[in-house]
Order: sequence, then structure tokens, then C-alpha cells
Amino acid sequence: MEPELKAKMLTSIRDVFDQSLKKFTFQSSRQVYEEIAKVAESVVMNVLNKDRYLFQMIDIRDYDGYTYSHSLYVGILSVLLGKYIGLSISNLNDLALCGLLHDIGKTDIPIDITNKPGPLTSDEFEIMKQHPSLSYKKLGEHIIISQAVLQGVQTHHEKYDGSGYPFGLMGKDIPLYARILAIADVYDALNSTRPYRKAWSPRRIFDYLTSCSNAHFDPELLTAFLHCVSAYPIGTIVHLSDGSSAVVKDNTPGFALRPIIRFISPAFKAGRDVDLSCECLNLTIVDDDDY
Repeated sequence: MEPELKAKMLTSIRDVFDQSLKKFTFQSSRQVYEEIAKVAESVVMNVLNKDRYLFQMIDIRDYDGYTYSHSLYVGILSVLLGKYIGLSISNLNDLALCGLLHDIGKTDIPIDITNKPGPLTSDEFEIMKQHPSLSYKKLGEHIIISQAVLQGVQTHHEKYDGSGYPFGLMGKDIPLYARILAIADVYDALNSTRPYRKAWSPRRIFDYLTSCSNAHFDPELLTAFLHCVSAYPIGTIVHLSDGSSAVVKDNTPGFALRPIIRFISPAFKAGRDVDLSCECLNLTIVDDDDY
């Protein structure tokens, strides 16, 4: 994603969240909706214009502006998955809107809770759990938006086994957009550095997501998601279990943790390309968490 486009998108998302803190009028809410709809369409077009692995182009971010960048990345990842499973452009536009707006209800949560640099207490978590319903109420009252988007926003914290909130929905009773958002939301949260913890390593994230299949996440959608995202973007320097180092040259669909690499050290291996998905199967990438 071009830096200028990313900056423009983040500014638009920030404006939407800032406007939500003010008293909406019909005219202002319509302007807000039109602006965020343009961002959603830009997200979809960026995904559709890339053959594979849009996520490779997402740079590592810090925690400044986390809410805005998180909303953008959840929108991108959701559309990436939606494209992979064959959703229409109209559905992808709706899905992008869900991602961009899914946390807007947090503007009605006390800022000392939303920005707390550490785990929430049980009382604080009960307050935080109100944000999906607050998002639904805010968007439904002030912006002309489809029920599919509203329901996706409202139910993105439901879990496949019925243990989520706010309704305790289970399985396919959870709207499709919400089941997609749930995966993208958790993936990006774990992949982000926050004031109270560093981002998780790719292997730790993939292991965690897999462990939550059929519990938190729709297993079919999770399998599709893990097939179409890239754990190690092209150009990433990686360290391997034999002590060598390499740069990621490309990725193989379905083998997110085993990309195509080019050795850079030791010298006798430098320049050699290896597809870890089908060669050197005893060789693995060693993440920071493994040291």
C-alpha cells in the first residue's frame, strides 16, 4: 500500500472517530458515512488489484494511533479473506465497512479504560464489552447503513462455541461478516505492539489461532484465512534453526510459516534459494519467542 494512500485512509478513519464524539446531525452523519464508504471502496480495490498476499505490504506499526490503524488493518484482512472465499464486490465493500467501523463504539467508553496500559479488571471488562452494542446503536441512529454491516459490527465478539458476547450466538448463527471480523480482529491485535506487550511472533499467532478453531473461530473460515495470509512478508530477514540467516523471497499458499527463502549466511550457503514448503523439511524459521 502506498504510504500516501495509507495516510489518507488513516486520516479519514480518525475523522470518523472524532466526529462520533460530537453531536451528529443528519447532514454531518451522512458526510461521515460517505467519507468512510470511500475508504472502504479503496480497501477493496487495493485487495482486488493484488494477486496474492496483500498482507505482505502492511508494515509493522507501533501503538500510536492504534485504534485507527487497527480498524484499517481489520478491514484489509477481512476483505482479503472475503475475496478468498469468493464474496461479491458489494459484499466486500460491506465487509470493509464492518472492519473500519467495528470499534467506533469505543468512543463511548471512558478513555481511561480504552487506553489502559495493562489488563482490565473484571468491572472494566464488563464496561468494555458494551462497545459492540454501542457501535450498533451509534451507527444505526446516525448513519444510513445496511443491517448486514450493523449486525457484523454488533456481533464481532461472538465466539463459534457460543461463549462470546453480547448475545452468546453459536456457530453459523453468527453473521458471516462477524465470523470473518473475529479472525481479522484477533490476528491484528496479536500482531500489534501495545504499551503493555510486544507483538507476538508469527508462529505463536498461528499456533494460537489454530488452537481456537471451532471454539472462538469458524474452522472453515480460519483454514481459509491461514491459507491466504503471509506470516513473513517478502524482504523479511529470518533466522533458521541451523543458525543460518535468509531473506524471504516469496510465499507459498497454504504454507504461511514455510516461505521461499534466499540464504544470506553462512557464506557457503549465500545466494541459494530454498522453498521451505517442500525442501529442507527439518529446517524451520526461529522466531524471537524461541530464543
